[in-house]
Amino acid sequence: MAQIPQDLIERVRETADIVDIVSRYVDLKQRGANFFGLCPFHSEKTPSFSVAPSKQIYHCFGCNNGGNVFSFIMEYQKVTFPEAVKSIADYYNISIELDKENIKTELFSSLYDIHELAVKFYQNNLFSTNGRKALSYLEERGLKNDVIKQFRIGYSNNSWDQLLLHCKGRGFTKSQILKSGLFTQSDKGIFDRFRNRIMFPIFHSSGKPIAFGGRTLDKDEPAKYLNSPETPLYKKRNVLYGVHIARSAILKEKHVILVEGYMDFLKLYQSGIESILALSGTALTDTQVTAISRMTQKIILFYDGDTAGGDAAIRAGWIIIKGGLEPFVIQPPKGVDPDEWIDKVGKENILLKINSPDNYIRFHLNFNNSSTLRGADLKNYIIDIAKELKGLEDGIIRNELVRFISQELKIEEADLIRTIKTQKVIKSYTSQNDTQESPLLFSNKVDKAQLELVKVLAGENIELKKYLNKNISINDFTSPLLKKLAAYLLDENLLLDSSSIIEYFQDRKERDYVAKILFSEINNIYSEEIVTDCLKILKSEPIKKQINDLRIKIREKESRGEDSKEELNEITNLRKRLNDL
Repeated sequence: MAQIPQDLIERVRETADIVDIVSRYVDLKQRGANFFGLCPFHSEKTPSFSVAPSKQIYHCFGCNNGGNVFSFIMEYQKVTFPEAVKSIADYYNISIELDKENIKTELFSSLYDIHELAVKFYQNNLFSTNGRKALSYLEERGLKNDVIKQFRIGYSNNSWDQLLLHCKGRGFTKSQILKSGLFTQSDKGIFDRFRNRIMFPIFHSSGKPIAFGGRTLDKDEPAKYLNSPETPLYKKRNVLYGVHIARSAILKEKHVILVEGYMDFLKLYQSGIESILALSGTALTDTQVTAISRMTQKIILFYDGDTAGGDAAIRAGWIIIKGGLEPFVIQPPKGVDPDEWIDKVGKENILLKINSPDNYIRFHLNFNNSSTLRGADLKNYIIDIAKELKGLEDGIIRNELVRFISQELKIEEADLIRTIKTQKVIKSYTSQNDTQESPLLFSNKVDKAQLELVKVLAGENIELKKYLNKNISINDFTSPLLKKLAAYLLDENLLLDSSSIIEYFQDRKERDYVAKILFSEINNIYSEEIVTDCLKILKSEPIKKQINDLRIKIREKESRGEDSKEELNEITNLRKRLNDL
């Protein structure tokens, strides 16, 4: 098989979902952020094989096998790397034509192209005579033309085949048209999915359109909003509206405001509140929480001011907590949506709410009127909370919540703990092998410091990576494996994902250990102080060893009656170097 260009490998890797691929061969069950199952590479009765969707890697705590989606197929099917790439590409309908010059991914390219064509088509409709009603509606809702154009909002005419004919005229095949999600098919033929709707394009984080949400202008239409179905491009549980625009603001503000709909997003964004994302008609998923965790740890839920909005915020809050993030809540007055509220009270008042959002648990308690609950109602409410607390894997977070909830409900901590213990949960997928330490992963103080610094280099804190790059040399690493990994990361000096890092290691044993390193927790919260401490250990331990070696040499010389002045002077110089660190 011909060699596959790197850009195509990256496209296949970015498209593939490791949980999706591995689930074809392993029965996976979710526990927290990861998935667990019986390892396909060794015999076991207790699942120790884990898949991390946030990192797109896997690791078995029993046999140490680990890697990314490509290495899994290589190991499972016993095929070469190009064959593994081709296998996964075929699964996602990515057509690979191998020749000496280039490789084309026909399906994905065509789907991106057809969505881009649809965006332009709908935009032209909006600003045409046919789109006057739709444009007037948007203007009445308070949207300005520059925002309408920035987010490429359009209008689908009240026609059964206008977009279809437009796409056919541009040479798209029947297969491409059907797989785009922009059309429906019946025994009478193929028709436009969206008709007489305001069209909100949904974008990939790269900025490419991948789907649509359509709001009807027909009062008799039962479905107010109609979204694209899932396609090879669009997996709704993974996508958040506005991420291609809002990412930089979220990183800057260190929080994200999460709203339910397109108009909520657009009105807040238009007002200058840019650290915002929207769910676009779906409930918050653990995959979306994982995506957010790469940008911030703080999520402010800003849902509709009705019972449904409050219930949705409560459900989302538990998902956020279980994902290791901090949830907060802002709730508009009863019956008011966020986009309406900002019109009524203005940006500054909304910012005051954003800067001091409600504690999620306190919101939970107040929303359910917990202070008024008595008898069986109170007992059932406590049981509902206990079920959620039982599912928390982080014991520290669970204990903090138990303490806080007990105080707020004026019940004994011990009583709440007993209630939690009585709740049934799925058995945790752990292995007795989890605690076994490989001799390569890493026993002494220096190796552990190296390990932490490698994690920083592989992580997403750009400032710390820059700081580390200025203050470390590849020669500071003594572990061969960590030195090799650090050399790659220092050389690239890029924000690399775990899956692509693994590809650098072709040796099976090295790849397994690198997967374990990356699997352990790349996104640990590091500070400059922690990094400095690790650097100090790394640079000081060799000096300390030199001093100890010199002391042994001095004792040997003194036992022979020889002069040790030279060694003593050297120790003095080394101690000075040590103090200067």
